[in-house]
Amino acid sequence: MLVAICDDTRADAEKIRFSLMDITDDLETVWFDSGAKLIESIKSGVYYSLVFQDIYLKNESGMDTAQAVRKYSPDTQIIFVTTSLDHAVDAFKVQAADYLVKPCSEADIVKAFARVNMRINKPETPPVVLNVGKEIHVFYHEKVIKLESDLHYTIIHQQNRKSTRVHINFTDAAEMFGKKFIEVRRGLLVNPAYIDRISGADVILSDGSSYKLPRAKKDTIVARYTEFLTKGLTQ
Repeated sequence: MLVAICDDTRADAEKIRFSLMDITDDLETVWFDSGAKLIESIKSGVYYSLVFQDIYLKNESGMDTAQAVRKYSPDTQIIFVTTSLDHAVDAFKVQAADYLVKPCSEADIVKAFARVNMRINKPETPPVVLNVGKEIHVFYHEKVIKLESDLHYTIIHQQNRKSTRVHINFTDAAEMFGKKFIEVRRGLLVNPAYIDRISGADVILSDGSSYKLPRAKKDTIVARYTEFLTKGLTQ
């Protein structure tokens, strides 16, 4: 995989390169200190699977660069890495895969890469379709944060604090969402993309919830989460 880093600050570009260097032997990074040089490379026929794009470039707009990337290489994924949240809304207009705010940690960079890598290398997972009362609900894997057992029901928690209680036992629901999700304790299945961090015996999710890891399962859970960050879990 060829990855472009477009940032006019060499130290910031080196931090991204260093964060990615041990993930896989198949990854190569190329640094550009200007958007014009990146676009010139793309127009010459070089294909980049992913671009880490700074927004505040000297005498240039990284957002304009991203729009040009989208024009000349529509399949290239874009992760913005910048100093402000001011352009987060605009980032969605160019279908950015992620938006990181400097100073970002090595873990932030690796997690963003892992999410994009799964999107690049795996076919889109078919949604789960369930009857909820008299309505049919469609659940997209990437929007589901966790599944929680509730007697003979399962509560499906999604982005934007949306929760749906469906009349299906937890075991059947867990099977529908496949091997991508991690069972952090009995009756609780978590999408690893929404794990913010594992600290000691606690797993903290991006929605603010926190759970104690069973001592007997902790090493397995940490190993599966590490696998997700570095390779992506198989479906």
